[in-house]
Amino acid sequence: MSIQYAGGTNVNALFTGNVKNDILTNVYTQLVNAGWSVVTGNVPSTVTVSISTPAVVSWTAHGLTAGTQIRFQTTGALPTGITANTTYYVIATGLGANSFQFSASFGGAAVNTSGSQSGVQTCVPEILLQSAATPWSVVTRVRFRDNGTGSACVTFSIENSTSTFGGGNSTTSGQYLLPVTGKTFRVVANKYQAWIFQPATSGNRSFVAFGTPYLPSFLQGSITECGWLVGNALNDSTAAIYPSFRTGFCHTTSNNQNDANTQTITNTNVLDVAGAANLVSTPQIIIGAAQLPRGVPGGQTGMHWHDASALMLEPLISWPTSSTGGEPLIRGQLWDSVIIHDTFAGDTTTSFDSHNWIAITDTDTGDRATLFVVTP
Repeated sequence: MSIQYAGGTNVNALFTGNVKNDILTNVYTQLVNAGWSVVTGNVPSTVTVSISTPAVVSWTAHGLTAGTQIRFQTTGALPTGITANTTYYVIATGLGANSFQFSASFGGAAVNTSGSQSGVQTCVPEILLQSAATPWSVVTRVRFRDNGTGSACVTFSIENSTSTFGGGNSTTSGQYLLPVTGKTFRVVANKYQAWIFQPATSGNRSFVAFGTPYLPSFLQGSITECGWLVGNALNDSTAAIYPSFRTGFCHTTSNNQNDANTQTITNTNVLDVAGAANLVSTPQIIIGAAQLPRGVPGGQTGMHWHDASALMLEPLISWPTSSTGGEPLIRGQLWDSVIIHDTFAGDTTTSFDSHNWIAITDTDTGDRATLFVVTP
């Protein structure tokens, strides 16, 4: 095998995530720029809400579908009948290109409004995007949203190609990006995968990555649904940095502890691992020489060529079929990516093979290996 280039547009963009709406808006924009398509949702937008029975939200070309979760925010007061930062659902009744009605429950009765309102009203919908289809017609979907009152972060989860199954999206299931005033995030993405992280020293709840991998020819057709999601958080509120691809690659024993939440999909099999004790059920990147602990101090051998240049390998991604463990099976290869068997600081940049690259892994002295991905 060799490096597998996705082709199309590569994105490498910085944004400031002061509040959750900043994260929703910028991740949406950059993934669409990279070639992901919108299934439902939109960036947060100023809207008009009628005081009527039923209430009608006016929003030109909103792009929302029935069942989409929404929340309302205001600089003043919302009409009676609507509570700020509470989950509502777009309903099919009255759904048009530029307006919609909504319910307090999925598929429920329309909300009625009364009284008066003031200020600027903003609608914040959840967002569901789909990767481009690989040459063998596999896609993955990512859902990200503000879970409202009681949540500090934007939560990410993955789903299959029709959203009939997938990982959970809540304050305890999924992965998280925490907004902080002045906090910078970087988005590195192509049409099949994305890496979103705080540059330089990553803070807690500051790394999320997801995608659908390259499949070698002998797996094309036998794998029809395939997606992965990782990050460095255990839940929406815990202020600790947990192991992830930002810090390392794989687990070698059945009793590794304190890993971050992960989600994987293989055909109809979904693993939604949230703080489980058996962490061999999480995705792993297969590395080479650092897994051969013999011959030299520090436990690595065969990491460099005769001329002292570092060994470079394809990053194969694996995970088991059962949440209780078992062999992590190789599901495919990361796009636009390579493992360099040496230690680099996160966000190190370099150029080779007619491409620009950035280091995702930050100073992994244990494996002594670094994941690099393509940037424009």
